[in-house]
Amino acid sequence: MKFCTFCGKKIQGNTSHCNSCGANIHGKETHTKRVASMPSLASLSLKTKIIIGAAILFFIACISLYKVGDTLTDKSNLMADFEEHLETGNIDELVSILDSRKDSEKVTKKNVQVLLTYLKENPDQKEGMITQLHNNVKTADVHTVKAHDDLESPNQLITFEKRGKKFLIYDNYDFIMESAPMNVYTNYDDLRYYVNGKEIKPESGEGGSVNFGTFIPGTYKVKAVLTSDFVELEKEVDIQHVGQTNTDLFFDIDYTTIHTNSEGASVWVNGKDTGMKTTEDNTAEIGPVLTDGSMKVQVKKDMPFGTVQSDVLAIEDDVLDAPLTLSDKQKDQVKEGLKQYFLNLSKALAYQDEKYLKEESNEVSSFVSSSFQELTGDDWKTFGYITGLEVDSKAIYLEEVDGEWLATLPIHAEWMQDYVYSGDPISLTKESDVSNYSLSYAPKSKKWSVASWSSAWDFDESNAQKIDIDTAALKKQMETAPAFSVISQKQVSDDVESFVESFISNGVQAYNNRDFSILSDDIDSSSAYSKTVKDYIDHLEKKGITEDLVNVEIKKVEPLEDGSYYVYTTEEYNIYYKDNTGKYKAFEGKYKITSTDDALKMYDLVSTEEVDSRDL
Repeated sequence: MKFCTFCGKKIQGNTSHCNSCGANIHGKETHTKRVASMPSLASLSLKTKIIIGAAILFFIACISLYKVGDTLTDKSNLMADFEEHLETGNIDELVSILDSRKDSEKVTKKNVQVLLTYLKENPDQKEGMITQLHNNVKTADVHTVKAHDDLESPNQLITFEKRGKKFLIYDNYDFIMESAPMNVYTNYDDLRYYVNGKEIKPESGEGGSVNFGTFIPGTYKVKAVLTSDFVELEKEVDIQHVGQTNTDLFFDIDYTTIHTNSEGASVWVNGKDTGMKTTEDNTAEIGPVLTDGSMKVQVKKDMPFGTVQSDVLAIEDDVLDAPLTLSDKQKDQVKEGLKQYFLNLSKALAYQDEKYLKEESNEVSSFVSSSFQELTGDDWKTFGYITGLEVDSKAIYLEEVDGEWLATLPIHAEWMQDYVYSGDPISLTKESDVSNYSLSYAPKSKKWSVASWSSAWDFDESNAQKIDIDTAALKKQMETAPAFSVISQKQVSDDVESFVESFISNGVQAYNNRDFSILSDDIDSSSAYSKTVKDYIDHLEKKGITEDLVNVEIKKVEPLEDGSYYVYTTEEYNIYYKDNTGKYKAFEGKYKITSTDDALKMYDLVSTEEVDSRDL
């Protein structure tokens, strides 16, 4: 058997030429005509050359693209990329890589984040998952897509599987985020269940265990709803679901008694009016309710002064205190009524007249009226004005007494005050008082007025709220009020009289001892009276005269516009001379007294006139 040395084909029969290419099998060119008939590259047309070049380039591109696609779909490369993104926590890349088995479950960033957190907290699970994935990669070509229950490792969080073709020619491989069973344990039947706000029908339930089906890793809000005759109860939990989870969803149900401070208050549960109202003993029993704190209760009531309500309380016990309290705006109205009372009381004390307690439409209770009468009796009188007022509005207690609403709160008051006997001088001193004041609401005037007060043991300064008081205006009001002015004027007059009597008495002592220092501190340094006294002492020294004060009488004290005073006197003396003779003399004098630095000073002896003289 022969073969052509040119094309390698088998030669049939006894011939000198190749049946396929025509070559001379003996080495001689006998097919010159056939070879010459084949066109050369140079003889081809431009169009033919372009077509041939394009075909060659397309062939090369196809080969290149195939190689790229082969690399991109390579199992080992896919696994390496996945491990890298898992290690770096690249959520965006992992979301693009991962898929789920259910069309209804889309892998999101939240799903991936929950998974990453779980693997970080459980490094052994992460290591085991990587090992299982490597096994999946090795066996991916011999396994078809399986249901989760058929997996080699049913608890595997992520699997690697061959699923169909990619770009029609490559094997497609996917990383699957596997779903796992979600179970809850509960203590009630006939519950409605919701997962992330969507109602679901449990796949099975037995012995308090309910199976919700399977879900990919993620955070799920699971809620159970129990409908009772009283209210629709809800229990909601957040589940970090990775792998199979079992969660308790128990209802802690009981009856709760609400205590408040008013009859007929509406009971609200979870922001809804239940239609129930507190009874005559100011209570209401509600239930069945959850007592795990997930449900909230509040009581409300419409009052003449507006709607009042309790705090919103978590139901965690079978007895709850929910007193109705005033809003911030209503508390401000109470404080305004309290402030007005003290302003009125300051004015009433200044004028010694109860009628001023009724100013600004304030109601005056019998308690307030009788208390004021005790302060302004015929013999003893109280003068003063408020200088500071603090309240603890957080401690306001609201109550209904015989159909009257009272708001009681602790106050700390400071006064300038004096309790004086009729005719005695006034000396205001600072006083402080802590009491519990109760204010009643008057629907007619729509204002709060002081009804009564009682002693308080303590005042919480940390909650103190200061009420602004114009102390200077109240002080001026007190000082210019007729009742106070009369007493004050008499007090000043008495002080001036005492000063002049003392000065005249000390003067006799200074004259007889020839000692000016006895009087020096009582003489106004801005006057020339010091020289007058010194000259008089020198005169008595030269004449050898001494004197005794027999009597001095203050006839009149006359206030001047500049704050000084004229004092008119009658003075009686026994005067003794150097020759042992003596005379009785009487004088009428006029002195000018000034007030400097709250001290009285002798400014001048304005005039003196002898009105009587006789020998002793």
